[in-house]
Amino acid sequence: MLGRRRGLRLMKALAAAVIVGALSLGAPTSAAAAGDYTLPFHDPEVGLSYGVDRDRAVGSQLDWTGQKWKDTAYHWGRVYDQHSGIDYPMALQSAVAAARDGTVLDVEEGFGTTAFGSYGNFVRIGHADGVETLYYHLAYDGALVSIGAQIQAGQTIGRSGCSGICYGAHLHFQVSQATSSGVRIVDPMAERWWTTWPGRVPFLGAYVRESNAATEVIRQYTTVTHWVEFRNLGGRSWWRDRSGARGLLGTWLPANRSSQFRAIDWPSASVPTWLDAVSVPPDGTGRFTFGLRAAVATGSYSEAFNLRIDPLYWFDAASLGNFYIPITVITNQIE
Repeated sequence: MLGRRRGLRLMKALAAAVIVGALSLGAPTSAAAAGDYTLPFHDPEVGLSYGVDRDRAVGSQLDWTGQKWKDTAYHWGRVYDQHSGIDYPMALQSAVAAARDGTVLDVEEGFGTTAFGSYGNFVRIGHADGVETLYYHLAYDGALVSIGAQIQAGQTIGRSGCSGICYGAHLHFQVSQATSSGVRIVDPMAERWWTTWPGRVPFLGAYVRESNAATEVIRQYTTVTHWVEFRNLGGRSWWRDRSGARGLLGTWLPANRSSQFRAIDWPSASVPTWLDAVSVPPDGTGRFTFGLRAAVATGSYSEAFNLRIDPLYWFDAASLGNFYIPITVITNQIE
């Protein structure tokens, strides 16, 4: 039981690490990131089809790697002529996430999910330094935010579609910056505006280890202390006390259920603990420590938990190894 449970979790962790590593294929990995942007979606398996054309002259193309073409052809995985953003193919109705904190400036929802014409449905977000991010080709009613709303990085703001000028479901993500001479189209890949290089989805984690990977044996009406560690494979830091980015361990299957093993140190019946450390940056490891109190009948139990960035996002439980704790409650009487 011990070996199988730990082995399954480690396999999940390795799989998540491979996904993050795959994002770097064909790109340098030594350059430092310079910005505060993360990828505008949650699924780490999404890749780009076309990036920004950094040469604005017709018939002359310059991609994010510095490769040049003197043509108007489509170069898959790189660029096409005059393209002003980054295209990410994804299934219809996939979650679209804010790349950075900001304020919603404009929303369009009047097109059908696959209706043809212009940019289709979109969300436009303004940021504190005057930069704007745009999220085009959303589904009908695919904007999940309203004009004037304050948005946090990693927040789900829409659902993908194929509205507007669109040949296959995808998200067109665009970054623009006002300058004294006009609006500048920014290539966040070429200019290293991501929080990491290469850019990552905002929230992703992998199981590392725990205090007891076997069954917790607890005497009735007593408490044991358990801890678990997860590696931060996303582009956003986890925080213990920051509003809108607080990392916590929550009950799962179903989410937010009241646990019968709540101990006195739990913040609530569905939250065993916050992050132990003040913060955990990308590639760091965070520990979550909590008590388990057996105020139940003797027998065998299973308690499932999942990570959450409160209130923005529940992690993909599978990537965390479907974390659960098998518990055996025994009598407190001493023979």
